Amino acid sequence: MARAEGQRAKAAQLGAFATLVLVGCPSFPDVVPCGQLPDPTACPVGRGGTCEDRSCSALYDCVDGRWRLAEECDNPAGSGGAGGAGGAGAGGGSCNPATIDHAGETTGCQPDLQAPDCPAAVAESCSPCASSCLDFFLCTANGWRVVAHCNEDGDVELDP
Repeated sequence: MARAEGQRAKAAQLGAFATLVLVGCPSFPDVVPCGQLPDPTACPVGRGGTCEDRSCSALYDCVDGRWRLAEECDNPAGSGGAGGAGGAGAGGGSCNPATIDHAGETTGCQPDLQAPDCPAAVAESCSPCASSCLDFFLCTANGWRVVAHCNEDGDVELDP
């Protein structure tokens, strides 16, 4: 009798397994990337963007392959933090953003940049190295090309 119960239990397990194989595992929707943010001074929410970051003028969320405005920040576009790298110092100096050569720039590069990589336009804001960005890329017909990076002193250096 115990043997018959064991065989029934084994048959039930095989039946459950066969059902899973026939039905299949649940599928997840394909991820649709959004590409470059519509505003170079905005930050993506899904990658940790927050209005606490003074370099973010707005927050965007990637929904179904399109950027959607999630929140306007009170920070003026590219304000950076006072005293931050490239920003206003203790003496109240002005911002001196980097100047990137945008020759050959296009849109639609895939995959999207992920932190700590940022679009080149962010390097042209005040204090870009005070944000989470380390390297700055330009979208070209040949894909993403690094055009600048943050050095150890927190300043933007242009790449050749």
